[in-house]
Amino acid sequence: MSYTSEAEILSRHAQSLKEGRDACQWLARNADPEQAAPRGRHYRHLRTALQELEGTCRQMSMYRADARWTKLGIVYAKAMRIARKKMVKSDWLGFRELTKLFDIGLRHMEELSTAKTGIPGMILPKRPSDWLILPDEYRPQTAWAPPTRAMN
Repeated sequence: MSYTSEAEILSRHAQSLKEGRDACQWLARNADPEQAAPRGRHYRHLRTALQELEGTCRQMSMYRADARWTKLGIVYAKAMRIARKKMVKSDWLGFRELTKLFDIGLRHMEELSTAKTGIPGMILPKRPSDWLILPDEYRPQTAWAPPTRAMN
């Protein structure tokens, strides 16, 4: 059995970022309903790229014992939910916003993978509860109180 090296994981991560960016750009370019081309194949490529990005972030998190990669994987999981909503709503111009996510990821991937942390050992989150994936529509509920009757 062969193990995946860190360089292979980072290479796959960079390749998935480029594939996701290309798919988002294609989906955003074809926003004109008169010239609409089939979009399912490109959406499928985007979905696959986001799943691979989440997976490579998990692998790097385990490989390096660095929770910052886990947080990045959560960002890509949330991006998948956003992409699904945009696809269902046919909000093709909204994919331009997702393109920015991939551009930022390409720029900062090298920094995250090579920068010194200044922390010996594992890098753990300070408040892991902040990283929970909650529904986008989540709003904290106030405590329930029974309705009061107006006294006449």
